[in-house]
This record gives sequence, C-alpha cells and structure tokens, in this order.
Amino acid sequence: MTRPATRIELRQEAYEVIASGTAQHLPRETGGILLGYGEDAHIVVTHALVVDGPGASTHRYVRDDVRANVLLAAFLAQRADDDPTGYVGEWHSHPAPSGPSPTDVAAMQATAREYDGPLALLVHAPGAQQPFFGLITRRQRMGRVASKAVTVLPPLSRSEALGPLPDGAVRRDGPG
Repeated sequence: MTRPATRIELRQEAYEVIASGTAQHLPRETGGILLGYGEDAHIVVTHALVVDGPGASTHRYVRDDVRANVLLAAFLAQRADDDPTGYVGEWHSHPAPSGPSPTDVAAMQATAREYDGPLALLVHAPGAQQPFFGLITRRQRMGRVASKAVTVLPPLSRSEALGPLPDGAVRRDGPG
C-alpha cells in the first residue's frame, strides 16, 4: 500500500506559467491543468497549462473542459512513451488572499471520483503571505473521497539571496 501524498512540489516551469497566467488575468480568476508525477509521498508538478474559463470573474473560474482536453492531449502527444509526466490536478487563482473555497473542494472531489490516484489542487493567491494553497484529493474505498490541505513547496530560487551591503555602499540621501 502506498502512503497518501502529503505535499505538492512546484517546479520552476509550472510556477512561471501559473504566476504569469494569474498576472495576465487579474483582477479575474484564471486556472488550468497541472502535469507531473507522484514521487514518494508527494506530487511533483512539472508543468502547468492555462485554460481560459468563459465568464471568469473576480470570484469565479470554471474552466472550458473541451479546451482543457485539447491542450492536455497536445501536451501528452509531445511526451516520450516512457515519460512519467501526466495529469495530476488543477490550479486556479484567487485575486484575494484565500485558499480553496467549498466549491473548489467539491469540484476536486467530483473529479477524484473518476480518477485513480491522488489529485492536486493549487490555488494561487498572489497577495497572500503564502501565495500557494494546496489540497490533495483522493478516491478511497467504497467510493468515498477525502481531501486534505497540504504544504506547497515553491521552486528553489535561481539565484542566491544577497547578503547585507557593505558599509558605505549606498548613501542614504541618494546618489551623490
């Protein structure tokens, strides 16, 4: 028996697509598909696709399922046969800093009833102290579905953090 997924690891390429898609659609919500694979006790998200949602507003996003299926099929057709990357869940943005709504959880649970394995939901709320909220949903025995809030690990920074500047490196009164 495998352990249930306990976290979502977000890789750089997926992060950039989600952050860019969110910024381009503000103040409306947007979203799409998460692609990746399961590793040990977590889901690794390597790619994200933006799927427009007709009628998206500041508090609602419903993806276009037909468009989502076309984009997913095109993505998967480009992968090698032995590539483990596949559908692992959904993402969408919240312009206000909030996590998954009851509607979001119910939608993921409905999807999980038809899917074998854990599914991730990422909610990107760029104004929040922690900009990603994660949820993993999985079908269990007897058709029950369980959802659990999980930690989202953002990608590692591409550059090292700068330390303090040396004394005298910057004048307080501006350039001189």
